[in-house]
Amino acid sequence: MAKAILQLKGFDDLLEQIQKAGGSIDQAADSCLRQSAQIMQAEMKAQMQAADVDSDLINSMPQPQITVKDNRYSAAVGYQKGDYDPNNLSDGYKVVFLNYGTPRRTKHGKVAARGFIEKSKKKARPQIKKAQRETLEKILGRVKK
Repeated sequence: MAKAILQLKGFDDLLEQIQKAGGSIDQAADSCLRQSAQIMQAEMKAQMQAADVDSDLINSMPQPQITVKDNRYSAAVGYQKGDYDPNNLSDGYKVVFLNYGTPRRTKHGKVAARGFIEKSKKKARPQIKKAQRETLEKILGRVKK
């Protein structure tokens, strides 16, 4: 599962200045995380499409799951595998098998690895960093005023 994580540590003075300036770090971090998750999800779908993954499987990707605990914000982008049932595979297991391949499978034939998860992470990383940098610059701009 791909994750976009924005972690804030050691910013007590900066947080105090932001609160005094009327800015809300929680709101900015939440907005940035949601934007980062959408970037990752869009890139994952694009890479899956480029890897010739069935469109029904691509369209069944759930929305990112956002979690906030203390000053740690995270988003889980992708599928949940769930319990393994070889007779009724979840979408998560289908994606795993398509991404990594099934080189040892003999009964139903081998599936070549498509590697779309790593490609999507690699392509999304600079876009996510840019979005996070812009958010931090906005916050800092509010503090300097």
